[in-house]
Amino acid sequence: MKNVLLILVGGTICTANENNVLSITKDSGAVIRDNYLSSDSACVGKVNIDLSENLLTLSENMTVDKWNLIIDLYRKTVIKGKYDGVIFAHGTDSLAYSSSLFSFLLADTDVPVFFVSANENLSSERSNGNANFACAVECICYGISPNVYVPYKNLSDGKMYLHLGSRLEQCKNYSEDFYSVGAVWVEDHSEKAYKNAFALIDEKYPQSGKNPMVGLYNCKNLEDCVLMLEPYVGLRYDCFDYAKFRAVLHGTYHSGTACAEKSRWYADYGRNSLLYMLDECAEKSKDTDIYLSPSRLEGEVYETLPIIANHGKAEKRLSFLYGQTKEASYAKLVIAYSVFADKEDIKRFLDTNINFENIH
Repeated sequence: MKNVLLILVGGTICTANENNVLSITKDSGAVIRDNYLSSDSACVGKVNIDLSENLLTLSENMTVDKWNLIIDLYRKTVIKGKYDGVIFAHGTDSLAYSSSLFSFLLADTDVPVFFVSANENLSSERSNGNANFACAVECICYGISPNVYVPYKNLSDGKMYLHLGSRLEQCKNYSEDFYSVGAVWVEDHSEKAYKNAFALIDEKYPQSGKNPMVGLYNCKNLEDCVLMLEPYVGLRYDCFDYAKFRAVLHGTYHSGTACAEKSRWYADYGRNSLLYMLDECAEKSKDTDIYLSPSRLEGEVYETLPIIANHGKAEKRLSFLYGQTKEASYAKLVIAYSVFADKEDIKRFLDTNINFENIH
């Protein structure tokens, strides 16, 4: 008999529809469990599913403070040797951020951990929530290697995919599909199909390839200390108090660039230029580090990148991150700046491939 813990974070999979309004229900854990136990899965009767206390929050309401609550609950309930696997019931809106975070904090896990979500509440005929949960349970029963995974059945092709948590990207607008580099397709619910998928996972992500530097059991509280910005036409850099943050994660356009325009109308750099932010941080935010991601100063690059990289005093606090999803980069920065005080320790952590997050 396999023992599984279901931790109820919340999200659509934990909601009910009343007058076209989706709300969290306190009995959602029992519904998820009973739906599975009444299914025709070959693993029914071979698994015991315990329910945790409810944190029940819609995933769009996820915060760093709530991440800390989940971490505390995991520490309290997941006792070594008690469970063969752990399943988080989580919403889709912030799924990739949470799965990335726990991929780093649980890189040393000795049991498989799953983040399970749903495109619609479980009473809907279109919902993939029951299938996603069944996949997680069956992976545990059939012996998947310890790591953090996201099973998700895409609506566009009807296929079930196993994603490594550190590589998952957010679901795009107007879509009900999730994607990641290196995702493995599970052909059906047979043990043979699962074993074939596990073999591919073990080949791509061997246990020896993980490098846990910060474990969940010895991680102090995470801090809301990272500001994340995305470029768009008209982004103004004079609207933020950068001194409130230890780091800024600045996204890029698809070519790895951001605005570095010199203003025609201002004596200094215009408020729409990243150079403005670099100057602001150099003058007023002495301890705020800046990361441009995904971007790198290698090979043929647009002229904006050397301008940004070599801009005045701020260049010493500007770093380039490349090869990870923005979700993984954000989660990794939150951990780094919450745990480490020394800049060399932060750099060492960011440069280390903790749990196969480097995809390029």
